[in-house]
Amino acid sequence: MFWQILVGVLVIFSKFGESSKKFPIRAFVDSSDTDNDSAHAIIEMLRLAEMLHNGRTDVDFDVLLGTRDLPPMEKAMMMWNLNRIICDEMKLGFMIMLAGTTFKNFGVYEDISNHMQMPLIDWESPKIERNDKNKKSAEIPMIFSINPPTEQLVIDYIQYKGWRNFVYIHDDNDADRRLRSMFSYLHQKSPNYQLFVENYAAPNDEEMFREFLNQFHRRLSTQQNLKTNESSEEIDEIISVNVVVDLEGSYRNRAFLRALEESVLVKREYHYVFSNFQIDENDLSGFHFSLINVTIFQVFDKTNKKFLQNRAEFKDLYRGGLPLAENIPPMAAFAHDAILVAAKALELVIEDNRKIFDNAFNRHQLLNRNQKGLYCRPHEDINENRQFETFEFGKTIAKAISKVVIDENDGTLTGKIQFDAKNGARKNFSASVIEIRPGTSSLNSVWERFRWSEGFGFLLGGDNHVHVEKKKDSQQIRKGILPSKPWKLRFNVVTVLVKPFVMLKRRNPKDPELKGNDRFEGYCIDLLNLLANNITGFHYDVFISEGNKYGARQADGSWDGMLGYLLNETADVAVAPLTITQERERAVDFSKPFMTTGISIMIKKPEKQEFNIFSFMEPLGMTIWIFTLSSYFGVSLTIFLVSWFSPYEKRIEFKRGEFTVTNEFTLYNSLWFTLAAFMQQGTDILPRAVSGRIASSCWWFFTLIIVSSYTANLAAFLTLERMTPPIESVDDLANQDKILYGVVEGGSTAAFFEDSIVPLYKKMWNFMASTHQRHADSTSGNTTISKTFVSSYADGIEKVRTSKGKYAFLLEETTNNYESGRRPCDTMKVGQNLNTLGYGIATKIGNPLRVSLNLAILYLQEKGELKKLENKWWYDRGQCDNGMSDGGNSSSLNLSKVAGIFYILMGGMVLSMLTALIEFLVRKNKENWEKEKTRQKNIKEKKNRVIVENLNRKRRTKSEEPQRNSSFSTLF
Repeated sequence: MFWQILVGVLVIFSKFGESSKKFPIRAFVDSSDTDNDSAHAIIEMLRLAEMLHNGRTDVDFDVLLGTRDLPPMEKAMMMWNLNRIICDEMKLGFMIMLAGTTFKNFGVYEDISNHMQMPLIDWESPKIERNDKNKKSAEIPMIFSINPPTEQLVIDYIQYKGWRNFVYIHDDNDADRRLRSMFSYLHQKSPNYQLFVENYAAPNDEEMFREFLNQFHRRLSTQQNLKTNESSEEIDEIISVNVVVDLEGSYRNRAFLRALEESVLVKREYHYVFSNFQIDENDLSGFHFSLINVTIFQVFDKTNKKFLQNRAEFKDLYRGGLPLAENIPPMAAFAHDAILVAAKALELVIEDNRKIFDNAFNRHQLLNRNQKGLYCRPHEDINENRQFETFEFGKTIAKAISKVVIDENDGTLTGKIQFDAKNGARKNFSASVIEIRPGTSSLNSVWERFRWSEGFGFLLGGDNHVHVEKKKDSQQIRKGILPSKPWKLRFNVVTVLVKPFVMLKRRNPKDPELKGNDRFEGYCIDLLNLLANNITGFHYDVFISEGNKYGARQADGSWDGMLGYLLNETADVAVAPLTITQERERAVDFSKPFMTTGISIMIKKPEKQEFNIFSFMEPLGMTIWIFTLSSYFGVSLTIFLVSWFSPYEKRIEFKRGEFTVTNEFTLYNSLWFTLAAFMQQGTDILPRAVSGRIASSCWWFFTLIIVSSYTANLAAFLTLERMTPPIESVDDLANQDKILYGVVEGGSTAAFFEDSIVPLYKKMWNFMASTHQRHADSTSGNTTISKTFVSSYADGIEKVRTSKGKYAFLLEETTNNYESGRRPCDTMKVGQNLNTLGYGIATKIGNPLRVSLNLAILYLQEKGELKKLENKWWYDRGQCDNGMSDGGNSSSLNLSKVAGIFYILMGGMVLSMLTALIEFLVRKNKENWEKEKTRQKNIKEKKNRVIVENLNRKRRTKSEEPQRNSSFSTLF
C-alpha cells in the first residue's frame, strides 16, 4: 500500500513538472574547426546556461536544448551536407537556431535562416555586412552575433598610436569585407586620415606559420634596407613595422602567437596586433613576450566570475577540476550567453502575447502553421501534401531578439549584450586592449591594459588606463613575478623523498630540531634556492607528498600524489624528479627540463676476478692448451719418423776405430728440438732433409701465432682487473630468461614499456607481466621475492642487491648512477639508455609562474649552475671508486698475478738440482759398480793365474819324477 501511494505521488509530481512549457532550441557545434577541448567546453557551457535559465523561478517556461555535433566535412560537399543536417533537425522542430559560424559555412546558415525565417544567434562570427545591400532598411535581420565586431576597435587603436601604414595578415577568407568595414568607419570618423595597408595571406596549415613568419620578416627587412639606401637623409632609428593579425578562431591565433615566439627574426621594432584573438588574460601566461611587442583585443571586458563561483555545482565542469570561471574559452562564453539571449527573447515574446505559443506544440511536436515541423524541402514530407511555408514565429522572435538587453545581473559572462536592429551586430559593448611590450630585462615584460567602449573609443584617464605590471626599479628588473599575485605570497612546493634530489638532513641528537625548509637537502632543494635568487618574490614552503607518490591517474579520472596536490590547489609548484610525459602534460603544465635522463638497467656488480698462481695460463683456454700439448708430441713424433726414414739424415761417423751410421734426431732429440722451437730458442741440431725442414717450418709458424696471441692476451689480462657482467645490453637482457627483470609498478617506466610499439620493449613487458603474475599466483601473495614488479625504487634496488645476480631493475639513469656510487658499491649500470626523458617543474595549467621558471632554468643552464649541482650530488659525494684507476697503480702487475711463474722457476731450479744429484748418484753408483766389477775381474784373473801356475807346477813335477826313477834304477 505504501509503495502504491509513493508511486502515485511521483506521478502527480511528474505531471506537475510537465505542466511548464518547454520551448526547443537547437545548437550546432562544429568541432572540426576548433580543438576538442574548446568544442567540449562549448557544449558544457550551453548545458550550463540551459540549467541556469530552467532553474529560474520568475519565468513559467523552460528551454529544451538540443545539440548537434557536426562531423568533419569536405569543403566541396559542405554546402550539401550541412544543409541536409540542418533541414533534418528542422523536421523535428525548434524555435531558435544557435551556431558558431565561420567563413566557410556561414553562407549555408544565412540562406536557411533567411529563407525559412529561422532566427540564428551566432556565437562566433562577428560579421556585420552579410549581403544586406538588397534588403530594405526596415526589414528585421534574422542573424544576430554575440561576438562583437573589432573593426572599429582596430581603427581606433591605429589612430591612437598614430600609425600611417600597417601590414594586414589574414586568412584570405573575409579580408576584403573586413578592410572595407575598417576603411568605411575611418572615412566616417576622420575623412582626411590617410592609412596605407599591405596584405599578406597566412598559410592554412598552422605548422607552416613559423616558416611564413621567417620569410615575412626577411622580406620586410630587405624592403627597409632598400628604402634606407635610396634615401639621401641618414636614418638614425629603425623604421617600426605595425602588423595587424586577423585569423579565424582563437586556435589559429594562438598557434600564430606561438610561432611568433619561436621565430628567429623577431625584433623589437615589430608590433603585432591580434584583432580576433578571444583569450583570457590567464591563458597568456604560457607565452613569453620579452622580445615581442604584442597587443591583444579582449572584446568582452570581463567574465561574470562571481556568479559562477557562487554556483558550486558548476565549478568543476571544465578541464578536470580546474575552476570553471578561470578557464572558459571565449567561444564557450559566447555560446553560454547565446542561450540566455534566446531565452530572454522568448520571454519578451510571451510578455507581449502570453497565448502566442499555445497551439504551437502538440505532445512536444512543433506545429508550424498547423503542420508538423519545418521542411526546407516540402516534398520530403510523405505524410502530407504540404506547400513551402516559412517559420510563422520567426519574425516575431527575431524582433524580440533585437530588443534584448541583458548584462551580468542576468548571468551573462561577456558583459552587456544588446543588438543593432538594422544588422543584428552587437553594440554598446566594451573591450580591453592588452598591450604587452618588452621590459629592460629578458625576464620581464610590461603589461598595460586600456579600456575601450563602442561609440566612445578609448576611455583614457582614471581607472580606465591600468598598468597591469609597471616598470620596476633596477634591483627588481632582472626578475619576473606573477602580476596577479601579491609580492609577499609564499608558494607551496610539493616534492618526494628521492636520493639525491630531496633528502632529510642528518643531525646529531644534541642538535636543535630542524624546521621548515631547513629539514631538507638535495639537488632539488639547491635548485629551489637558485630559482628563488633569480625570480623576485619566489618564496616557498616545501612539503612531502603523502605516500611519497609522484602522481597517477585514478579510475575516476582524478590524480593522486604531487599532481593531485597541484590540481586541487593545495600546492602551487611540484619540484622533484618528475618525468615529463604526454599524460601528465594534459593535466598540468611543465617547465623546460632541468635535467635529461633515460631508462637504464641496474644489475648486481659481479665479483672481481680473483687471480690464482696459474693466472698466466688463462689467456688461452684449456682446450687450446690441450691441443697445443698434443701438437707438441705429434710434431716431435713426426720429425722423428721422417728423420728415421729419410736417408739424408743419416751420418757416417768414425768411432772407436770403426765407421758407424748414426741419426741425430732420435726420439729424445726430436722432443728437445720441438720444445726449443716452441720456446723460441736455438739447438745444436737442425734437420737437413726436405721433409724434416717442412715439418719444422710448419711448427715454427704455428709457434709464432700461438706465442704472439698468448703474449697479447697475457698483457691485457694481467694488467686489468676486469669484471665481466652477465649482460651488457638490453638485447642481452631480453633474449634470456635466467635473470628476471622488472620496474616500479604503475610508474612512468612501466607506462613506457606497456605503451611501447617497439617489438623488443613489448616483448620485455609481456615477460615482466606474465612472470609477475605467475609468481604472484604461485606464492598466493605471501612473498614478493620472485615478483618482477616492485612498489618503489628502494624495493627494486634492495631486490637487486639480495638476488645474487638473478634480478635486474629498470629505472631512470639518475637514480641508477647515484646508487651505483653509494656503499656497499654492489650495483652497476649496464648498456645504453632505452629512451630520453626530461625532468620538469610542474605547475597548474595556466599558472603564470611557469614563464618565470622557464627563463630561470634556461639562465641556470647557460651559466652551468645545473651542471655544478649534478656534479655536487652525484660525483663529488660518491663513495665508490667506480672502476677509476688510483694513480695508475691498477695497471701495474702485482705478485698475485705472476706468482705461478716464479713458482715454476723455483720448481725448475729445484728439479734441476735434484736431477743433478740423481745424475751424480747414478754416475757414482755406476762408477763404483764398474770399479767393483774390475776388482772382481782382477781377483778372478789372479786366481785363475794362481791355479794355472799351480797346475803348471804340478805338471812339471810329475814330468820330472820318472826321470829320477830311471836314473836311480839305472844306478842301482
